[in-house]
Amino acid sequence: MLQLQCNSSSIARYDFRNEIMNVVFYLDDLFGGGVQRRTMRLLQGIKDNDHNDELNVHLIVNQPGGENKAMVPTQVSYHTLNGVTGSQHTKALGEMLTALRPDIVVCCMGQQFIQALKHKASLPKACRWYVIQAVPVKLIAYSWLRNKIREIGIRKFYPKADKVLCVSDDVRATVAQLSSSLDELAHTIYNPVVSENLLTLSQEPVEHPFFDSGNIVLVAAGRLNVQKDYGTMLDAFALLTAKHPERSFKLLILGDGELREQVSSQIQRLGIDDNVDLVGFTDNPYKYISRADLFVMSSLWEGLPNAMIESLAIGKPVVSTECVAGPREILLDGSLGTLVPMQDPQAFADGIISELQQSRDKQALQARGWEFSVNNAANKYIKLFKDAKL
Repeated sequence: MLQLQCNSSSIARYDFRNEIMNVVFYLDDLFGGGVQRRTMRLLQGIKDNDHNDELNVHLIVNQPGGENKAMVPTQVSYHTLNGVTGSQHTKALGEMLTALRPDIVVCCMGQQFIQALKHKASLPKACRWYVIQAVPVKLIAYSWLRNKIREIGIRKFYPKADKVLCVSDDVRATVAQLSSSLDELAHTIYNPVVSENLLTLSQEPVEHPFFDSGNIVLVAAGRLNVQKDYGTMLDAFALLTAKHPERSFKLLILGDGELREQVSSQIQRLGIDDNVDLVGFTDNPYKYISRADLFVMSSLWEGLPNAMIESLAIGKPVVSTECVAGPREILLDGSLGTLVPMQDPQAFADGIISELQQSRDKQALQARGWEFSVNNAANKYIKLFKDAKL
């Protein structure tokens, strides 16, 4: 018989007398990635702000382990389906949901929503189903066919949700335009991005030769993948250094990923290896961001870019491509930072010079960043859950 890993003592039925609600978050795994970290921050925020202990929160993951498992809050019951696939996965998920008997199911990605929907009929009709949409419906790097398949899936399955929770108004717009029913179902709740320890972490010491006096340091953060389009950023940086040899520009790239070798080769080919450093993954990017002159981002698409928001919360100016979705919304139509066209190295280089000539109000930048706090997001989710009881 299939054995599932769970804490059975934590499985509680809905207690109308005490008004305890069972809330299940369903996620594929806890290996790296923004979705996983976002979910862990949200879970911690929900438990920290559930002052009357009205929510019994569970986390179901398909795959065991993962570097983010240590971030699972102690007050959240953790359950894994142990990596089973096919019919075994369908059975295991059904058994888990039946045992937990949730009042709320939050699927952290569309794929998990489709998997969980198979068991909707076996759960109480009063159970509310939510799916989180973290990126635009259509992605620029995807083929027409792949984007069409994504669109068809959303049109077919998302109307079965009680709400589609979009991480930004821009993302919501891409969902809402598909149909009038999705327009009604789609709601925006910003990601839980900025935590209370951000400023403390940003003040930790960092040793790097780029921070020597006289350098103008740009910092980027994110996985080395197609989405982040570091190729455009590096081309822009090469143009910048060639046009302004009198100024000592440096670029730090925080993060790792499948395109590291390609990015490294481009740095060598452009002859900018003395001025660019691939720092790799760091568990504290904020100490680098706080000491840089600008945060730069060249993405082809986003949903709600965390690193940009965290940079604002630290008080750091931003130059970003105007991709869908997030940057224009976060930067208030460019009033809090410089927006440039995608895949245009010259415009990106010009944008950097333009932003360096600005005199930004640091407090205004920080205030905008802190609008995306963990507490704000957690309280919106708590209200969503409690409103579902009414």
